[in-house]
Amino acid sequence: MSENRQVPALCTWIENGPDESWTLQVDLPASSIPAEAAPEDGQEIFVDLNGVTNRRNVPGGIMVRRPAGDEGGDSVDGAGATRYSIELAVPRGYRGALRFLPVPRGLQVADRPTWLDVLAKGFVPTGDHGLRTVTDMRRKQVLELAAPDARPLNWTGGARAGAGTSGREEEGRSDVDEQVITLGSSPRRTWIHRPQRGPASAPVLIVFDGERFIRGGLLTGIDELVSPPSAVIAIDHAPVGEGGLDEDAAVGQRADDLVMNPRFCDDVLALVRRTAPDVKARTIVAGASYGGLAAAFFSLRHPEAFRGICLSPSFWESDDQGRRIWDLGPSRSDDRSDGTDGESESHESEPLEAVAHPTFRVDHGTLETVIADSVAEATEEFAARGIDIVSRPFVGGHEYLWWRELMLVRLAEVLAE
Repeated sequence: MSENRQVPALCTWIENGPDESWTLQVDLPASSIPAEAAPEDGQEIFVDLNGVTNRRNVPGGIMVRRPAGDEGGDSVDGAGATRYSIELAVPRGYRGALRFLPVPRGLQVADRPTWLDVLAKGFVPTGDHGLRTVTDMRRKQVLELAAPDARPLNWTGGARAGAGTSGREEEGRSDVDEQVITLGSSPRRTWIHRPQRGPASAPVLIVFDGERFIRGGLLTGIDELVSPPSAVIAIDHAPVGEGGLDEDAAVGQRADDLVMNPRFCDDVLALVRRTAPDVKARTIVAGASYGGLAAAFFSLRHPEAFRGICLSPSFWESDDQGRRIWDLGPSRSDDRSDGTDGESESHESEPLEAVAHPTFRVDHGTLETVIADSVAEATEEFAARGIDIVSRPFVGGHEYLWWRELMLVRLAEVLAE
């Protein structure tokens, strides 16, 4: 009878041997698909498992529809119900985000506009699926999936399975000062937090994509550190104009800010000096993706003032003159001005001290091949210039679930030095 049917798990891990990849079986009951996301005629469901499936091989992520075993089975959430299934090979130690996407039937390779449209319609299943729901960098809900042998999360793994972690508990904190400050070419929101236990002499922490990491619990984690930074400055990238926040311009502004922009770097340095004028320790600057690239650039441009935490850094990028990140070390005589009127405040600040040694830490995913290859290339190029960096891999893709954990891990390490 239907009441005795065993409900299949959403995700089942199958062991293939100690040195072999896991087989992940995903079974999505049709009844757990939100009504607004139900596939229409001419659509299939793609399982979006970060770093494992991708838009360049859409058929590799298409789930097979398995009809109900009895009449009316679509309404029964048991073994006989209609469901969508797929088996995937997943590396040992994997951790990453899982979503489901309705895609056009027969799609083989999706161009970027098509994929962005598909991503906007992605969903997580309803009901009790035993996985933690997290709001990602794009403010989309995802499920956090970890292989049985994945490294445990020390800082961001506390919520029970199935509990939502939108980060809204971080909003409205009385100990966070939100301001609109002009940095680089535009005004934007910043959040300044001074941890109660932060020593006055401790470094300042700069965080790019500030809103996203604050929502992910960054400030709560920082407050739990044995010796927190003296201040946290979280920087957003969406411009603020007369009409308010311009979210449509955020992507372009973020790239302008973070892709090796000298003016933005110098303006942030001036902001640090205004916020914490008595702190002598080098400021820690942390970011992911383009933010990781900027963290390295800040350390190279002002090694006496900054040290970096670089998570999945976009070392493949070039600046507006075609230079790669390793071409911008402190031995080069880069112009401090962008050649336009209205130079940033820091252009009038005191002369730079003798060149210090650039210092930054790098983490990247084993499944984000473009980033991993560019990190390997950068490591060799930096070594040839006398700058030694050690990159540490994590098993995953271009992954916010790893970034928000590793930002706190690396911050604790730097502060303990």
